[in-house]
Amino acid sequence: MKRLATFLALPPSDRLLLVKAAATLVAVRCALHLASIERLRTWAGHLREGNRPADRIIWSVRTAARRVPGATCLSSALALQHLLSSAGHPSQVHIGVARDASGFMAHAWLMYDGVVVIGEEEHERYAHLTAWDARKTFGTSV
Repeated sequence: MKRLATFLALPPSDRLLLVKAAATLVAVRCALHLASIERLRTWAGHLREGNRPADRIIWSVRTAARRVPGATCLSSALALQHLLSSAGHPSQVHIGVARDASGFMAHAWLMYDGVVVIGEEEHERYAHLTAWDARKTFGTSV
């Protein structure tokens, strides 16, 4: 009940953004099972024109990721990159791997304006594998 009251106390624009973030996270979770990573990567990183402040978008995905069941570092990073890209903010999804006693582990994090904003916990212990930049893609409808 407290969560609902907190949600309803938000400004309407933040409520809408939070719902959009949760829906995007769910869509990414499904797409990770149904679409190729290349297609999902292109969709997430397609820069458009926009004017929504990046800090509110980051807040919404971080908040939604705590509530969406099964949200992972990869789904959160791709969802955030998509929402930032849709508002004209470039970002980079980074993928890294590490080895522990049970084998290899992977981790994803998103950097915006030189700062890790999703997946910041322990990202330093992962060896960097690749980064996916958001970019303008001309003539592509994704």
